[in-house]
Amino acid sequence: MSQHSSFIYSNQNVYQLVMRLLYGQNFRARYEALAAEIPPGAQVVDLCAGDAYLYRHFLRQKGVNYLGLELSPQFVAAGKSQGVPMREFNVWQDEIPTADFVLMQASLYQFLPQAETVVHKMLNAARSKVIIAEPIRNLSEEDSWLGRMSRIMTKPRTEDEAYSGARFNEVSLRKLFKACAAFEREFLIPGGRELVGVFRGHAK
Repeated sequence: MSQHSSFIYSNQNVYQLVMRLLYGQNFRARYEALAAEIPPGAQVVDLCAGDAYLYRHFLRQKGVNYLGLELSPQFVAAGKSQGVPMREFNVWQDEIPTADFVLMQASLYQFLPQAETVVHKMLNAARSKVIIAEPIRNLSEEDSWLGRMSRIMTKPRTEDEAYSGARFNEVSLRKLFKACAAFEREFLIPGGRELVGVFRGHAK
């Protein structure tokens, strides 16, 4: 898989600006809701960690044993410069390290139509829980200049990658969640932009 990614996934400041625009007044509450699922001192693997904002602003203070896994070398370098344990990682080629909690935020769409395979890889790595937060209201689906810009900016990889351009909606994501025998519960984050699924891990 190519190590090149789109501009939004290469620049921490641009990524954070886009996230703030997307979540608006619910930006902080979004991370608080996810952090509330992680107990103090837990071992956490954050898959497709992006800029590791959740760890830097919420989980570090809880004393978690954190590892951020991310394809973008720019994000990994930026995270390490801020004292975040991170390393470059390819979901298809690399084995997910075992942890109490395996987390993925707003990235599952990148693996459509093989998202279920990725979920099972996460389940096999988690001793306690898998937590998946995924947008179900997508700006990129709007037929407007802002929607077109969102589609361009959030394309994860170069043209030679197996990226479908598809997104989840509430129906399709709930169907994926509930088709998994390890599924426990779901909830909407404040503002309703993302649906969060919680699953029982399979690892020993």
